[in-house]
Amino acid sequence: MENKFSANLRILRKKNKLTLEILGKTLGVSKSALSDYENGHTVPSLDVCEAISNYFGTNLDELQNSDFSEMTLEEIQQNSKLRNSTKKEEDKNDLSDPYNQLVFQNKLLNQQVEGLQIQLQLVKQLFESKVSEIKSLQVQIKLLEENLIIKKGLQNR
Repeated sequence: MENKFSANLRILRKKNKLTLEILGKTLGVSKSALSDYENGHTVPSLDVCEAISNYFGTNLDELQNSDFSEMTLEEIQQNSKLRNSTKKEEDKNDLSDPYNQLVFQNKLLNQQVEGLQIQLQLVKQLFESKVSEIKSLQVQIKLLEENLIIKKGLQNR
């Protein structure tokens, strides 16, 4: 894939109506260094690339790989926002990150706790059902005992 960084830097600078001198002072880079970046003579350090992308509200991937020549400033920034939000979602799913591993484990543990709470509720309901069944059987036993007593009383007469 072609690196479009140089052309995009020039496009962003011109669309923002900035001179090399003003942009250089803002970023802490010399005018000649910026000129070399725009002409593709040198490649800026990662820190400078990040400073440039942050200043213009884009991300490095867009700055290197997109073609800004036919886009408005609003479109460039909007595309970057969309890509950044998608990247954040992707980063949340990256389990090689220890923080994301902990978040994932926490979710699993919460689901296990919820499952155990449901099981506990079911056990309580089963227990209450068995207690009711025992009470019902005790009432039936009393009725049968009373019937036996009555039948014995009738037989003895």
